[in-house]
Amino acid sequence: MTATQPLEVLIIGAGFAGIGAAIKLLEKGVTNLRVFDKAGGVGGTWWHNRYPGAACDVPSHFYCYSFEPNPDWSRLHAPQPEIQAYIERCAEKYGVMPHVELGKAITGLSWDVKRSLWFAAFADGDTAEARFVINGMGALHQPKIPQFRGADTFAGETMHTACWNPDSDPAGKRIAVIGSAASAIQAVPELAKTAAMVHLFQRTPNYIAPRNDYAYSDEQRAQFRSDPDAMRAERERIFNEAETRLWPLIVDQASRDRTRELLKLYLGTQVRNRKYRAALTPGFDVGCKRLLFSDDFLASLNEDNVELVTEPISAFTGGGIVTADGAERPLDAIIYATGFDIESHQRSIDIRGENGLSLSDAWKDGARAYMSVLLPDFPNYFMATGPNSGVATTSVVFMIEQALDWIIRCIDRAGDNGVVTVTPEATARYNREVDERLARTVWVTGGCKSWYHSAEGRVETLFPGNANDYRSQMSKIEPDDVRIAAPAIAEMAGAGR
Repeated sequence: MTATQPLEVLIIGAGFAGIGAAIKLLEKGVTNLRVFDKAGGVGGTWWHNRYPGAACDVPSHFYCYSFEPNPDWSRLHAPQPEIQAYIERCAEKYGVMPHVELGKAITGLSWDVKRSLWFAAFADGDTAEARFVINGMGALHQPKIPQFRGADTFAGETMHTACWNPDSDPAGKRIAVIGSAASAIQAVPELAKTAAMVHLFQRTPNYIAPRNDYAYSDEQRAQFRSDPDAMRAERERIFNEAETRLWPLIVDQASRDRTRELLKLYLGTQVRNRKYRAALTPGFDVGCKRLLFSDDFLASLNEDNVELVTEPISAFTGGGIVTADGAERPLDAIIYATGFDIESHQRSIDIRGENGLSLSDAWKDGARAYMSVLLPDFPNYFMATGPNSGVATTSVVFMIEQALDWIIRCIDRAGDNGVVTVTPEATARYNREVDERLARTVWVTGGCKSWYHSAEGRVETLFPGNANDYRSQMSKIEPDDVRIAAPAIAEMAGAGR
């Protein structure tokens, strides 16, 4: 329904970032807000990704809001249904749901300088206006599907892991899984339990570490419920482990060398087939690509109904896949575990700032932002998961909270009619510092190409420090960089709070 009065804040996305933004704004007394999501439910990434075995690599007690700990996580690493239910529960508990509109895809945003408002256009023809926009779209929702010759001729079932058909039953089927990274190593062991055959098509191997997952006992969960300090201690333990054990892999060669040898030993104990072990050994440094965690993937490759295929795919046929060596494998289903279109997710909305400048043009030389949050020429527009805000060693939920606190302080300082902008000079300086720090990380020096990199080779996805670094960075707003001023033309429509 087209809004008749401007919103104070329009929020894009109903995942951790969007729901978290709404919670924090409501706590500040900002009630004139709406959360829009193109999906049919709340949860963001965790609403979309429902493939068999979907779970989080980050331990549960750190993969949640700091202000809403959950004593009832079933496992160290919660499965997808629990995480999605947690986000839903937070939205209900904190009164966000009356402000949420689902099935609402935003196609365009444009800045009206005369009224200092953002105009939003929706795919269904509706429109809305708002003083502020918080873009909380996560990066892991827009499937990336490679093009293969003859793909349109395959007569069987096809799907991406992020578009899982809940009615699909793998029992007795011959299944191809294309891709061997995060979603594949979770899905393959589950599919293999009932499938007739699972062929895993691997292009590039990945380092895989044991997850060491376990279920929390009834006694542990009871203790978490009765003793909040026990939950805080568990969260702090997980936080410190990421800072002291995982982050050094990014910046210290000796740590990487030790870890590489341990991971080779782990591979050797898990996989019997020597040919497979060789094919599963990466030729780049540990941490260059995302380090993967699994307790059952490598062992699943020992099963008679699981095959690791490293020969390149040549073409699809009506009944299967042909590889470059001429072999054809008959199939009933093909599953793309090929990740997400990271570069285009922020550009999926036609966003136009001052003087009609499009975000695509602003980023024609690469996606950059000030503190990963603000852009020159795009007033009152904030990104909770903007360029160089991603993580490889800690919880993205932690990072989102730091960004949201910073954003909401800006909105609060803007008062009833202020406009928040950032200078081009500050943005350029910040990104020079980011690039200098990134140059010292394994993501740049490790000898691989990954989804962390843009097409031009720059690391646009990841923050160049650890969680403590990001928390420190987002603890202050520099007034020389971030300007809050009255509108250039004072024709405000009275959005109100």
